Amino acid sequence: MGRTSTYLAIPLVIVAAGGTIQFLRPVPPVQVQTVASPLKLPGTFSVAFPATGQSALGAESLGLVAQTPNEQPVAIASLTKMMTAYLLLQAQPLKTGEDGPVTTITEADVQVYQDDKAAGDSVVRVSAGEKLTERQLLEGLLLPSGDNIATLIARQVAGTQASFIKKMNDAARALGMTQTTYADVSGVSPATVSTAHDQVLMAQAAMRSRTFRDIVRMPQADLPVAGLVFNVDFMVGKKGITGIKTGSTLAAGSCFVGSYPISVGGGSEILLGAVLGQQSLQVALTTDTQMLQTVAPRFRTYSVAPPATGFARLTTAWGQDATLAPAGPLQLVGYPGMPIDLSVKLTATKLPIAAGQGAASLTLTTGSVSQTALLQAAQAIHKPGPLWRLFR
Repeated sequence: MGRTSTYLAIPLVIVAAGGTIQFLRPVPPVQVQTVASPLKLPGTFSVAFPATGQSALGAESLGLVAQTPNEQPVAIASLTKMMTAYLLLQAQPLKTGEDGPVTTITEADVQVYQDDKAAGDSVVRVSAGEKLTERQLLEGLLLPSGDNIATLIARQVAGTQASFIKKMNDAARALGMTQTTYADVSGVSPATVSTAHDQVLMAQAAMRSRTFRDIVRMPQADLPVAGLVFNVDFMVGKKGITGIKTGSTLAAGSCFVGSYPISVGGGSEILLGAVLGQQSLQVALTTDTQMLQTVAPRFRTYSVAPPATGFARLTTAWGQDATLAPAGPLQLVGYPGMPIDLSVKLTATKLPIAAGQGAASLTLTTGSVSQTALLQAAQAIHKPGPLWRLFR
């Protein structure tokens, strides 16, 4: 072979080697892209809120549903005690049937009782040496709304009221209650303020405790010294109401956060309604109850059909793609117009992917409730051809 032929062979070898390297490079993985448009349950939702004050509606697992516009922080009176009870149960959780640790009433506790009574506050009678379990403290706090019991709980949990109030405000921030400020442990202070929106968030957090739910639905309780004490929420046990807390002061007007259990989708849900700044406790209880009863039928199971473009698409670097859709309609619990969060995870990791093959996992979330379904590829995805692999 001559010198010229040798020179020509060298670039040919280089090209061949480069093509081989190119051909053997790993194929880029199949990608999954979700639909860009936001998803919602079908229909629209509206609430007839009371004409005065401010109101909000939520659900135990579906989050905040609606609220009056332009809410500003206002005094909330004894709704404050939901947070007081919440922090006690966070510090000392109680299981069903447990009574919890025992607190012995001191002379200082009796003095607080006498001072609160003289000031015209809501109180639970106590005497030195009396022993109250944690469950009994919660009953005295939440049913007759004992301000002196709130003070006792604060001292027990945090040592001082000031330290407990700091815990209250820290907890409010953690729960997303951005327009809430606690200035005292019972709600007597007009500087303790919140919004209907934030009080629904508070109720959602508190109602996660079975003990809290059980106590607020009690019409009465029997305490060692005070004897029979009654729930200020006189709507409990009537018209489906199972709690939660009332509040009334000159600064706050009358307030109520109510709970209304419903059956939906083979399970249960608790609707939560908050009304603040009402003319009387009767009005607060009645309007809140009517609001909850009116919206309850709109919480049900809805069919969720995929968009025309599918919930997602498979895409490839070599130009093939496929629509992803479930085998049939999905069922979600919620209310009309409720936003749906969507996420998709690719499960088919090997090529080829046949048409009709399960290729991805779809998770639809409403509030804190999620449902997962398998998505099938509407078109086949094949391995890239040799020319594409060579010249990519």
